[in-house]
Amino acid sequence: MRDRSAAGSLAGGRIPGEAGVFWRAAFVLVFLIWGPTVASALVFLSPPGFVPSTNAPLAGVLHVNTDLPSRVSVSVADGAGVWTRNFFDYGTNHSEPLYGFKPGRTNLITVTVLDQQHRPTASAPLTFVTAPLPAEFPAITLKQSQPALMEPGYTLFMVQVHSGVYAWGVILDPSANVVWYGVIPSTLDVRQLANGDLFMPWTNRFNEINLLGQVVNTWTTPPNLLINEHDGVPTDHGTILYLSDATELVTNYPTSMTLSNAPHANENIVYQKVIEISATNSALLNLWTPINVLDPRRISYLITPITGGWDAEHSNAVIEDPSDDSLIVSMRHQNAIVKFSRATGQLIWILGTPDNWGPQWQPYLLQPVGTPFFWEWAQHSPVFTPQGTLMVYDDGNYRASPFATSLPDAQNYSRAVEYSINEQTMQVTQVWDYGRTNVAERLYTNHEGNAEPEPVTGNVLIDFANVNYDNGTPPSTYGANATLVRLTEVTHQAVPQIVFDVELSMYSVAGNSGSGLIYEDCSVYRAHRITDLYAHPALPVGDLTVSWATGIPVLGFTGDDFRSYLLESSFDLVNWTTLGAAVETAPGSDFFRFQDLEGSGTGAFYRVVTQ
Repeated sequence: MRDRSAAGSLAGGRIPGEAGVFWRAAFVLVFLIWGPTVASALVFLSPPGFVPSTNAPLAGVLHVNTDLPSRVSVSVADGAGVWTRNFFDYGTNHSEPLYGFKPGRTNLITVTVLDQQHRPTASAPLTFVTAPLPAEFPAITLKQSQPALMEPGYTLFMVQVHSGVYAWGVILDPSANVVWYGVIPSTLDVRQLANGDLFMPWTNRFNEINLLGQVVNTWTTPPNLLINEHDGVPTDHGTILYLSDATELVTNYPTSMTLSNAPHANENIVYQKVIEISATNSALLNLWTPINVLDPRRISYLITPITGGWDAEHSNAVIEDPSDDSLIVSMRHQNAIVKFSRATGQLIWILGTPDNWGPQWQPYLLQPVGTPFFWEWAQHSPVFTPQGTLMVYDDGNYRASPFATSLPDAQNYSRAVEYSINEQTMQVTQVWDYGRTNVAERLYTNHEGNAEPEPVTGNVLIDFANVNYDNGTPPSTYGANATLVRLTEVTHQAVPQIVFDVELSMYSVAGNSGSGLIYEDCSVYRAHRITDLYAHPALPVGDLTVSWATGIPVLGFTGDDFRSYLLESSFDLVNWTTLGAAVETAPGSDFFRFQDLEGSGTGAFYRVVTQ
């Protein structure tokens, strides 16, 4: 998969035999290449060294020094296979992070350096022995994997054990091998940033850590606006959105969610504000209070007393809708997803059961059309699909509102569901779901989870976060509280096909008798498919060569096949003409070639634009 999200670096040169200059433009280095030259081979100034990370057991840093500018290629043989990683930064001193080792392996690391004429020099292999996974790590069982049909990449998540006694950040490859793990400062969510680092909330700050386990950035929140760790969202316009708990005294509030004749009283309710801070300096930019446009007395079977009052909203996600500069918030305990204006805070619509909404909210309730249609209950993680529909993880708790009869857990199900919303008609249609019918296993989770549409295949990765019932039966003899996790990827079809299915459990892992704990349960709040363990920055091309083939200039260079490269020519270094895109000579070769059939010819300069 090529990532064309960031334009960037240029490299160029003049065809052989012509005078040229070494120049810099737009802060991007342009290299002059005269064509192949004769020079001595690269020399390692000292043997390459590898330093394992102290915070991420399957990662480390490779140090390489050469006498002349070089780039680094790494090959790792771990006894079960060989994997490679190429780096494209030219220099004489390299510190390259290496990720992707597997636990319990003896790894032979062969380092090859290449000069700007692509000539290799290899080192003697280094040895790196990885320890087995910790004894208290969840058992991972691959139930199904079809890599050819899967979304490319790796699966990232944080797994909590024994109701959050401890947790790991974990990355799996398509065969469910652990290729990265570490103890991370978060209790719920973790996601990957564009630079390859991990981003996560933690009470009063957001942390960015690299895959070496090092904290590289923090954003501290205002002291009176602490983070509700269900969500924290780096936006594409230099801000961070998050949820923050608040309390309000509400008069005439019901004192029971199950008794229709319960007395009313003055009660504190706990709800969530939506906060936006600067990603530059953590300054408070915006604050919204959605409860001001909703009914603070509306109840559901999910609302429970907690420290500070009744847990009335339990908001667990906030996303932006850039189409009209609005915000969307998932309120689990309201069985509702609401949309409101960023500029004014005005309510736009409510997606969810119409039960118990008063007259003033009726105009905002989306009306269901078409069949089949089922509302979401206790939902998590709304996200827009590439088609503009809304994908939601529907936990399904109770599937009823007070004071109707609820659905017993053993008969219930959780699902991924996709809705299409027409704001002009205020109607909603169910487009697709998975988990309700036509599934081999009816899985029910009573909290957490997400459903993520994937950009390349259109598949949906579903995190059945803490399975209480599998086809109506607890998955363990320990009981319904001894939950397991199922991460399932399915095709986005009327009859979905499972292409990846992995289970995480603690049933085969002994507890710590000294602490009195028996590790019977685990859960994963959200799971994400990430393209790669590594970032793919737009680096300057450092080894462009120009040669002649039957009178036609042929340009060649090495580059990252996650990116694409445009060739441009100029005769005055001011006016540039786009010639076309370079083509990789073979999949995975990292060598690109371009023939200038336009015939720029003698006197032309060339440059490569990395996209």
